[in-house]
Amino acid sequence: MSLGQSANGSFFVGRLYKSVLDRARLICYHITGYEKMIYTVTLNPCVDCYVYTDKTEYGKTNRAERIAAVPGGKGVNVSVALKRLGIESKALLLCGGRTGQTVTDGLESEGIPYEAVETAADTRINVKLVCGGAVTEINAPGGPVTEDESRRFTALLHNVGKDDVVILSGSCAQGINRGAVLGAIKASGAYFAADTSGAFLKECAAASPDLIKPNYAELCALLGYEPGKDGLEAALAGIPAKAVLLSDGEKGAYLYENGSLCHLPVNGAGFTVKNATGAGDSMIAGYLYGKRTGADPLACAVSAGSATAYCDGIFDKETFDRVLETYEGRI
Repeated sequence: MSLGQSANGSFFVGRLYKSVLDRARLICYHITGYEKMIYTVTLNPCVDCYVYTDKTEYGKTNRAERIAAVPGGKGVNVSVALKRLGIESKALLLCGGRTGQTVTDGLESEGIPYEAVETAADTRINVKLVCGGAVTEINAPGGPVTEDESRRFTALLHNVGKDDVVILSGSCAQGINRGAVLGAIKASGAYFAADTSGAFLKECAAASPDLIKPNYAELCALLGYEPGKDGLEAALAGIPAKAVLLSDGEKGAYLYENGSLCHLPVNGAGFTVKNATGAGDSMIAGYLYGKRTGADPLACAVSAGSATAYCDGIFDKETFDRVLETYEGRI
């Protein structure tokens, strides 16, 4: 009977072996000096306020069963997901007021180093109404950011080196000089991953990133048309990025890299979906984890995104490992 089978405790032994192997792979990167500094860039962080109800009646007074406020913003989520996978990063962000303090306190509690430019405006609050398994999001615009605050933030990127990794995620607060931010990232020569939307996604794509991660709706907006399944490979090939990681919700994800297109479906692994917020951000962390450990990057990306959807908040490593095991043969 091979490792990973469930009888006589060998399932546990298989899990233990895999955990030791993962750690050994990461340690090797540290010893050989291959380890790169990863910077996550969050230009519009937030406090995500989750309001849980069993029933919602619009236009009437509703009672919440519970409320949870957690630090948010796509780059912050990526840093947390990387931390869960044993990979260190530094979060670069703009924060203001008590809500900004909540974000940096959350990073400190996770053990994630950060550099934050303080803003006069309070960091925004996003409301996530969770009812019956569905999540209704009300996201605030964020900002405004002053010209001086934007300039001081861009200066943080001057510390990035050509051997580093920069992950630019999420929307921009009002007043951010997007061109200056992109210019500083490209000037650094660092590995550049982008996960944005709208006009900012087009600007990032034009900067020829190493990795771009849209969802299907964002891809259609970027292209100006819906490619469909038959035209998907050609559409992804036309994006000026070395790799495109495309998330497609319950259908799984696609990875276009090195001239070929791969697809993986979502494997439930016996879990039920709780909240998909942060799933896309977790996918980027999973992709990088795969690249660093030698595991399949697409399997790791889909597993990380799925694991977050199965958890309250960003996934835990045990859930990630259980989902990843369902892609045995690609690990």
